[in-house]
Amino acid sequence: MDIPRGNIIVMDRRRGKLRVGQGLIQGLKVVWDHWAGSFHKNENFSQIHGTFTVEYPDERLPLPQTYRNMPVLLYDDESGHELCTGCYQCQRICPPQVIHITQAKDPVTGKMVPAATEFIIEYDACMSCGFCAEVCPFDSIKMDHVYELSTADRVSLTMRKAQLNRPISYYASIAPDLWAEVQAGAMKKLQGSIKRRPDVIGLAAVLTEKIKARRLELAAAAAAAPAAAAPAPAAPAAPAAKLTPEEKAAKLAAMKATNANKGVAAPPAKAPVELSPADAKAAKLAAIKAANAAKQAGAAAPPAEVPAELPPTDAKAAKLAAIKAANAAKKAAEQGNSE
Repeated sequence: MDIPRGNIIVMDRRRGKLRVGQGLIQGLKVVWDHWAGSFHKNENFSQIHGTFTVEYPDERLPLPQTYRNMPVLLYDDESGHELCTGCYQCQRICPPQVIHITQAKDPVTGKMVPAATEFIIEYDACMSCGFCAEVCPFDSIKMDHVYELSTADRVSLTMRKAQLNRPISYYASIAPDLWAEVQAGAMKKLQGSIKRRPDVIGLAAVLTEKIKARRLELAAAAAAAPAAAAPAPAAPAAPAAKLTPEEKAAKLAAMKATNANKGVAAPPAKAPVELSPADAKAAKLAAIKAANAAKQAGAAAPPAEVPAELPPTDAKAAKLAAIKAANAAKKAAEQGNSE
């Protein structure tokens, strides 16, 4: 199979053939021009030419917002709570596996809490890829701009949570546009995490004074809670008065009447009106007279039994019975006269 190939064109970029030693002379001429030009005084910036370096560390070039060096952890300036929830996403995605997290637990229930008790990053092996910052769903881990990390002690490059903590205001100062894009969502998620964090879990380790104040506040609230929850001692109830024999008899009569009329809709009975002993005696006499009148008239109804002694609570019932008996006797007498 024939493969068509292009033609090779050879170009000689030299202006002319150099003789022996001419290339060396041209190089020395360039050096001579730069050396001679260093003695000239520059009157303005337009006369400055060549490549210059920044006089570090007195001068520093501004870094772009997307510059990444080493990851750090953010916490809220106002509440002191960390944005990290210990979800292990950054630990799983890290290519060199230099991130190590321990999630917090509730000391009372033992359940997992959205916070990290330990967060370690091995700076000596970190490759500054930024994967951890990209995958973090809570925007808690960001790439720092600090690059002056040279040290002769390798152990000091193992950074723990207290060394990784940075306030949100710090990151907003080095990357304001990047933080403005995620601020609303990050703060909303942080408020949800704070509600599920008991005691001082989730507070930044660098805020030792805030943690102490928070512990004192919780201790005071716990001490005040039992005093507020304890019920006030109730006033001693007045001893129940003992019922008299008459009241007991009335109570039994009421219970019997209720049982007898159970299931029959009846208007609620009015409270009995207590009569004086004189009224009770008059009702008793009226009942006796009515019974005698009924007996003389030859009424078929048997005479009502008259109690030997009527209690005050049953006086009203006796009075009604006497009235009914009187009416019956009167009616029987009228019938006898008509015959």
